[in-house]
Formats: sequence, C-alpha cells, structure tokens
Amino acid sequence: MRVVEYYKWLKREWAKVGFIVALFLLPILIVAVRPHDYILFILLLQTPLYMLHETEEFVFPGGFGTFFNRHIFKLPDTANPIDENFIFRVNIGLIWLALPIFGLLSSVDYVYGLWLPYFVIIAGVFHIGLAIKTRRFYNPGLIVSLTLNIPVGCWSVYQLVNRGVLESYVLNIYLLIGLVVNLTLPFMGSILYKNGLKK
Repeated sequence: MRVVEYYKWLKREWAKVGFIVALFLLPILIVAVRPHDYILFILLLQTPLYMLHETEEFVFPGGFGTFFNRHIFKLPDTANPIDENFIFRVNIGLIWLALPIFGLLSSVDYVYGLWLPYFVIIAGVFHIGLAIKTRRFYNPGLIVSLTLNIPVGCWSVYQLVNRGVLESYVLNIYLLIGLVVNLTLPFMGSILYKNGLKK
C-alpha cells in the first residue's frame, strides 16, 4: 500500500482503528506501566480513554459532525463546516499525537501530562452542555462521557492529589491548560461556522 493510499484509508477508518488501538493499549498500560510507575500509568491512560470516546462520536453510533452542523450551528444539510477533513485533522493532531506525546513526556517529568485528566473531564462535561443547549437527550459521545471520561478523569485527579503530585483539585494551572485546549475546538468551529454561512 502506497503512502497516499494508506493516508486515504486512515482518513476513512481512523476512528475504528482508534477503538482497536485503545483495546490494545489498555492491557499494556495495566500490565507493563501500572506496576512500575502508577502516576505515569494514570497520565498515559487518558489517551485510550479518549479514543473510546471518539468511537462513540464517530463510529457507534457516530454522527457527531452532522449533529454539530445541524443542532448547534443550525445550518442546512448542504452546509457542513464540521466535515470529514476537519474532524480527521483535529482528532489525529490532538488525540493521536498531542495526548500520547505529552503522556510520554511525563516519563521525564509529570508536569508535562498533568493537564491530560482535566482535558478528558472537560471534554466530557462539554457533551453534557451540548445536551442542555440542544434540549436533546443524546448526542454522540455523551454516554462514554458519563460512564468513562468524567468518572475516570475525576478518579485520576483524585489519585494525583492523594499522592501529592497535585496540591489542589481545581486551584492549579493544569486545569486551566485543559480548559484552554478544549476551548480551541469551539474557537476553530466558530471560524468554520462563519465560512459555512457564506456557502
């Protein structure tokens, strides 16, 4: 398979691949990392955790882009600023690259990855906000947010505070970093929304 063909395949199947990667990463982290460095395990755990979140958003049942275009931007079916290209670039760049990179940097110094649990928690809360804003019982990503992202993220922060890695649950720079990284997504979305109105 040539590089171009592989790229096209990954662009089409990335979320399904992420689900498989998450299933492989979880036992590896539990068996190989957890016994040796519990804090590093917690920080690295956030990547497969979020990949499972992406599975609900884009595979089972999927449709997060369409949901956002129709119910948040309230655009007609012909306008899709949150399209396949945007979704692919954001998720590969942020979840597949940034999260594991900062997680691995935590093996040098934990400070590099202490924002990761906050990012996961806030992303989960974001889906609750979407449900409230749209007055819809469900949006793609909500179930994993409620059952994994928020509970495991909060457990992670609790463990970091309990073990003296963080001094406070909320009064720290890492919560702010997690919030800012999350806010970059709606910021980019607002730019795309304006472009969508022009179409």
